[in-house]
Amino acid sequence: MSIWRLVWQEILYRKTDFVLGVVAVSLAMGCLVGVSTLLRAHDGRVAELNAQKQAETSVMMAVAEDDYRKMMKTMGYNVVILNADEDLSEFWTNGFATKSMPEELVTRLCNSDIATIQHLLPQLYEKILWTEQNNCPIILIGVRGEVPHRHSNLKEPMLDPVEKGTMRIGHALAQKLGIEAGAKVTLMGGSFTIAQVHEERGNVDDGSVWIHMAQAQELLGKPNRINAILALSCLCAKGDLDKITKQVAAILPETQVIHRVPEALIRLDARYRVAALGQETIEKETAYHVRLAGQRETLASWLIPLAIIVAMLWIGMLAWNNVRERRMELGVLRALGLRSRHIVAIFLAKAVLVGVVGAVVGYATGFGAGLAWSVADGVPMSAAVARSLFDVRLLGFVLAVAPLQACISSWLPAVIAAQQDPAAILREG
Repeated sequence: MSIWRLVWQEILYRKTDFVLGVVAVSLAMGCLVGVSTLLRAHDGRVAELNAQKQAETSVMMAVAEDDYRKMMKTMGYNVVILNADEDLSEFWTNGFATKSMPEELVTRLCNSDIATIQHLLPQLYEKILWTEQNNCPIILIGVRGEVPHRHSNLKEPMLDPVEKGTMRIGHALAQKLGIEAGAKVTLMGGSFTIAQVHEERGNVDDGSVWIHMAQAQELLGKPNRINAILALSCLCAKGDLDKITKQVAAILPETQVIHRVPEALIRLDARYRVAALGQETIEKETAYHVRLAGQRETLASWLIPLAIIVAMLWIGMLAWNNVRERRMELGVLRALGLRSRHIVAIFLAKAVLVGVVGAVVGYATGFGAGLAWSVADGVPMSAAVARSLFDVRLLGFVLAVAPLQACISSWLPAVIAAQQDPAAILREG
């Protein structure tokens, strides 16, 4: 009779022992597979949530940055380029420049490679008396649309251009003169329609009038002349105001640059705060999931070894009990000519079968439990997700480890059974 036939007969005769052995292996392997499946599902969910959070954060940051951009837009330009001969003390006292310079300077600047400033806006302004309005003192400002830089990405202008024949007027001046939007007025002999009355700004703009650049140059007798070029420092400058000054001076040596420092730094700080907020949000979300994954890995680090040790003790006890119950049978088999190695082979062969069956059952139950646990933990489950969590390598590992585990547990009882003297056993019987 072959060893495998003897093993099969043994299993049929002692079904309970075999089932209990399979249950022990299944529990150990089920814990391994279940926790592994949960961790893989969790990792996949974390990656998905992180990607989703990054996408949501990107959208949120885009909205926030646009809001900041609009806020900064209301603060106005923070770089002013003036004639090199302009007396800065007079400039700050008067609130406007008195020296003019060629309008072609803005064209030269726009055609250069400078990238630290953007939104270039040439202006011509002069303090005059509005004779048609009882010699009311005003600051007449001629503007044109922002001149696009050859490297610009056509960003939305900070200041809409003033159309020819129209006028925009400051809040305080409009109140003083009783002028409303849509009114027809005359300035230095030219006819204009009030296109807009600005909201109160709390600065010199409240007493200013804006008209088209060409008309201002004609009325003031300064063709192709401007007083200043306004600009906005680019984020790429990183607040390095000296860098901006040097770059502009290299292109326009006949000019000087002044910075409205608070506006420049506030704008820079706001942009960095937006970026920092987005990064902080993503990092906090990632840290939370990493901490959660660490807790689960800690659980797995003691649960799986504990389950395997308990299963090995269980199988060992079943094998030892089997040796005791089959003592007389083993004596008969030895008397019939079976050697010690055959007895060991019978026990180990049974252990291998217990391990293989337990591995298959354990993987199936563990995989199912892992999926159920994942769903309970908030992981959306679908057929595609379940297929992605099925791990052939883990199945192969379980099919290799479970029989080995059962053999190690059965080894000592098998050796003890093989070393017993058949004559002594039969005499006792």
